[in-house]
Amino acid sequence: MELMNFRLKRILIVCGIGFFSLLVLFLLFRNSLLTYILNKKLTAFEQRYHTQIAIHLADFKGLNGLLIKGVTLAPQASDTLLQIDSVFLNIRLFPLLTGKVRFSNLEIANTYLHIIKSSNRNNFSFLIQQKKDKQDSVIVKADYSRYAEKMLSTLFDAIPSSVRFKNTIVSFEGDSIEMKANVPKLEIKDHVFSTQIILLENNVAQRWLAEGSIFSDERTADLKLFPQEKGGTFLPLLKQKWKLSLTFDTIQMKLDRASYENNSLLLSGRISAKNFQLNHWRVSANNVIIQNQTLDYLLRIGTNFVELDSTSTVSYNKVKYHPCLSYQIYPTHKIKLDVSLPECSAQDFFESFPKGLFENIDGIKTSGSLSYKLHFFIDTKYPNELEFSSSLSKKNFKILGFGNTNLAKMNGEFQYTAYEKDRAVRSFSVGTSNPYYTPINEISTSMKAALLTSEDGNFYSHSGFNEDAFRKSIATNFKEKRFVRGGSTISMQLVKNVFLTRNKTIARKMEEAMLVWLIENNRLVSKERMYEVYLNIIEWGPNVYGIGEASRFYFEKKPSELSLAESIFLAMIVPRPKGFKYNFGPDGKLKESVASYYSLVAGHMVRKGALTEQEKSELVPNVILKGFAKSMVLVSDTIQIQEEQEDIF
Repeated sequence: MELMNFRLKRILIVCGIGFFSLLVLFLLFRNSLLTYILNKKLTAFEQRYHTQIAIHLADFKGLNGLLIKGVTLAPQASDTLLQIDSVFLNIRLFPLLTGKVRFSNLEIANTYLHIIKSSNRNNFSFLIQQKKDKQDSVIVKADYSRYAEKMLSTLFDAIPSSVRFKNTIVSFEGDSIEMKANVPKLEIKDHVFSTQIILLENNVAQRWLAEGSIFSDERTADLKLFPQEKGGTFLPLLKQKWKLSLTFDTIQMKLDRASYENNSLLLSGRISAKNFQLNHWRVSANNVIIQNQTLDYLLRIGTNFVELDSTSTVSYNKVKYHPCLSYQIYPTHKIKLDVSLPECSAQDFFESFPKGLFENIDGIKTSGSLSYKLHFFIDTKYPNELEFSSSLSKKNFKILGFGNTNLAKMNGEFQYTAYEKDRAVRSFSVGTSNPYYTPINEISTSMKAALLTSEDGNFYSHSGFNEDAFRKSIATNFKEKRFVRGGSTISMQLVKNVFLTRNKTIARKMEEAMLVWLIENNRLVSKERMYEVYLNIIEWGPNVYGIGEASRFYFEKKPSELSLAESIFLAMIVPRPKGFKYNFGPDGKLKESVASYYSLVAGHMVRKGALTEQEKSELVPNVILKGFAKSMVLVSDTIQIQEEQEDIF
């Protein structure tokens, strides 16, 4: 027994001597080791990113203290990106022996990060350049999961439990934008922090407060951001560049878990906002206010994709729904969006809409329940194979009371106001008090069929929406990189004209869809009445509204007397009614190019049984203007003189 104790003591003594020797060696050669590690890291960084890093001084202080002074980072032939006066940190000794720099305390003074992104200057893009294979110089596709994991690990490893930042300035300079953020002091103590952020733009300062916690070992973080004074605008850059104003009481962002599993980085947590207010001319003409919204997220970053998992939940006022959004980066760009709203109270559904978003249905009273599903998918390489479906389903749903607007007003006579470029130009009655108002049974069959064929062939069979037309519209607009084709049905056009302003906003389009669903799916107005109203209010020329005015303006006829050729002509000009005269040549006749349109519409009418083959064969693609429109067509002087002489005799 004594022999064993003696041997154990010897082992402990030897280990102690060995450890002490290593410690002495480290203390003797630590500066050399530090210089070696720094030079290796800096050289690798400079070679990879073609940039220059300068450090004026790097020296140990005390047992494990490290002082670094005069740090600058600048890309070749460009402005300096980063300057730091001094950095003091306490090195964790054992990781350093393995070539890794880990520390327990960090103090940084006077940091200046200056980002430049303009048409002819850029000093940061070198950090995000793609790698090239050394052998064949072919760009290697990045593994985004590994890249994100490395960034996250570096971030958490670089933040010890004790941190002090003094005078940190971040500035951004663009072609027409200059802004600066100043953090006078930031201190993390026992994993908890709080600080003030001063945003400066055009000599106008805004003050924000941030507080939260960071636990590096657990990889968790919590951040709260709120204005020091109420009514502040968040991120001036958004307002100056995109005319977007954002205000809120509090935004909180939490990261509860970060793990690498099955070649994917998984991040889960929560993002919440209170009294979030948004104002942008493309979103809504009014301020959009979201009182309470929370996103419980599971974000998955894979080798070539980023995905918000379908288990994520948005709690939005009184309802909850599940979004799933994914973006595949290569080999082709693919975007997928699925939204699922489980069955919920219909009243909760309508009361959860943001204030200022939907004016007409604000205050609506309902019973029953609703559920919603949306699916969208596009491979940008094959846009014609785009997928889209949207369905709002009801169960025992009833409208107990309308909100701000009577959605059944089209059943009786009402006042209609026509707009041009958001300006009201004319108001008139839609009903028998208007001498030009024409009941649907007094409009020629060919006119009703031609317009349906041209604008919405499935009007009487759909419930307000034509998903196939909408899919084709999205695909066409994507390929053309601009809006060239719409997917609106007659129901949607009618609702837009009767209930909504002409502001082209996202809110107006969403409200348009909501109103169409309410009217169509609850039979508030019959299909025949909707089509009758549509025929009596749409624009057909300069200050010409409704079929009664149009038939007289062009042909000095009643709507019941319109011929097939005249009906197809009137249907043809509906998309661009003021440009009707450009369909005529200098001889006063329809241009030959119009014949293809006549043939197309007539062919569809034959297939739907609205026209016979014989009627199609006898159709002549020409009309004779007799109304006031005749004087607006550009014809040559000789033809005009001949027509005047013919009129005299």
